[in-house]
Amino acid sequence: MCVYIYNTYPYTCTKMADEVEDQVDNVLNLVVSTTEQSSNMRKALKQKIFETVSTLRSLFVKLKDSGDRKTSEIIKLTKQVGDMETELQQCREKQVKDHRTPSLAGTTELDTGDRKHGTSSTASCPEPPAVATRHVAQPNDKTTRNYAAAVQKMKVKT
Repeated sequence: MCVYIYNTYPYTCTKMADEVEDQVDNVLNLVVSTTEQSSNMRKALKQKIFETVSTLRSLFVKLKDSGDRKTSEIIKLTKQVGDMETELQQCREKQVKDHRTPSLAGTTELDTGDRKHGTSSTASCPEPPAVATRHVAQPNDKTTRNYAAAVQKMKVKT
């Protein structure tokens, strides 16, 4: 099992895999040594144990190679994610610079409005409400009639 620590995953798993590989190798060497020292074991059984140990060694090598490939893939993908995060941050910074709003003093300020819906909030604007409303088109007789007609159409549909 790998210990998941941010940005150290591949290193931690590789280190643990090396330790496990050494332990497995030691255990298999112990099996071979014990088999060789056993004097009352049949030759066929000894041969079968040696073949099994050999098979286990080759399977562990394949398993380690597979783990190494996956670790290198994780490293590559982690780098890609980091690059994409950097690119995203640069795009966000550019977007903020592009969406600066002029202030009353003629300097530029960042729009600190709510960006969840892509609109800014007039509540975050430092202008008093009377000044803020002068930028909004005031309703006239024509817009009021159009609004009333739209509301009437909505009532008929429901």
